[in-house]
Amino acid sequence: MDHVPDLALSRFEPHSDNDRPRSGEPVRTALFCHAAGFAGRVWRSAVKNLRTPLRVAAPDLRGHGHAPPLAEDADWGVFADDVLAAARAVGPGPLIGVGHSLGGTALLLAESRAPGTFDLLVCYEPILATHDDPAFAEAAARRRAEFPSRADALARWSTRPPLSHLAPEVLADYAESGLAEEPDGRVRLRCAPAVEAHLFRTAISCPWRDALPLVRCPTVVLRGGESVVVTGESLAAACADLPAGRVVEVPGLDHLGPLVRPDAFAAVLDGVFAESGATARA
Repeated sequence: MDHVPDLALSRFEPHSDNDRPRSGEPVRTALFCHAAGFAGRVWRSAVKNLRTPLRVAAPDLRGHGHAPPLAEDADWGVFADDVLAAARAVGPGPLIGVGHSLGGTALLLAESRAPGTFDLLVCYEPILATHDDPAFAEAAARRRAEFPSRADALARWSTRPPLSHLAPEVLADYAESGLAEEPDGRVRLRCAPAVEAHLFRTAISCPWRDALPLVRCPTVVLRGGESVVVTGESLAAACADLPAGRVVEVPGLDHLGPLVRPDAFAAVLDGVFAESGATARA
C-alpha cells in the first residue's frame, strides 16, 4: 500500500512466471476501482489471474479503506477527483481503467472531466441510477459496523450472504483492508454503514447523464448474466450516449461477480484487452 497525500493505492505488478511479457513487449498501467463498501486490495485476486501483463494500481476511494473520510455533504464528483489524483500518481497516461459498480461510475465521471486520461474503460455494472430506490441504502445502513476481532468478523461474513459468496481470498483481503483496529482490540468497518448508505441515497443525483457523451475513449460496459441489480435493457439504454461504448453480458456472474469469481472475471478482462488491442500500445 502506497500513501501519498490524500491517496491510498494498492499496487500489483505482473508476476505470473508463465506469462511474463516478452522482451520489448509493452506493459501498460491500469487503474482498478472498487465497488461501494470495499477497498482497492480486493482486486488482488482478479489481477493475479490476469494473463495480460499489466501494472495495476487500485486506489481506495474516499470514505473507503485507508482513504480520507467522505464529507457529509459530498457528491459523487469526489470519486472522480480520487480517480484523477490516482491517475496523476501512476501516470503518465493514457491509462486503462477497470471499475466495478461505484468504481465504474467514478471512472466514467473522471474521463468526462479530463478526456484522454484513459484510452480504454471496462466498467462492470456501473451505478447509473435512473430512479430513487431506498432498498440499497436501507440495507447498507443495517450493516454491523463493529466486531470483537478481525477473525470474528471474517467468521461471521463467511456464513452470511452476500459476503459469504465472495472467493475466500477476496473475503480475506476485504477483512484485511476493510477493517480498522480500535485501541481496545475491537475492529470496525473503515467504510461506515452510514457512509455506504449515503452513497446509495445520493446515487440518483450523480451527473452520469451529462458525463457519458463526453467519454470518447473505447468503453466496454459489462453486465453479469445472473445480476438482479440491473437488466441488460436498462443498462443498454443508459449507455446509449457513450460515443464509443458497447454493452457485453457476462454469463454466470452476478453483481459481485468480480469478487465472487475473480478468475472468471480476469478471463473476461483478458478477452476485452485482446480484442481492443489497448495492451499492445506503449
